[in-house]
Amino acid sequence: MAKKDLTKKQLSGSFSIATQRLHYYVTELYEDLHDEKGEPRVNPGIVSNLLAAVRVVINQELDLIKEASYQHFEANYDQSEQAELLFGDGEGS
Repeated sequence: MAKKDLTKKQLSGSFSIATQRLHYYVTELYEDLHDEKGEPRVNPGIVSNLLAAVRVVINQELDLIKEASYQHFEANYDQSEQAELLFGDGEGS
């Protein structure tokens, strides 16, 4: 299946959606790190499980941002320019 070309406006929209969801997930994490009484959770196992779950969804949103950027770039810029931007010009730093 061919990738759909993204305009800059659509790219910005993808960034907006992903970052809004990131904000939501981080806010939910903060809430989940506290119990019903508002006390912070002290059990490291529970905290660890909460962090593992939020890492999965955060990584998905970060991947959406990255893939949208690649998709826009591939559709709108020269591929040799892309290689230079992603991997440098071959010169040492």
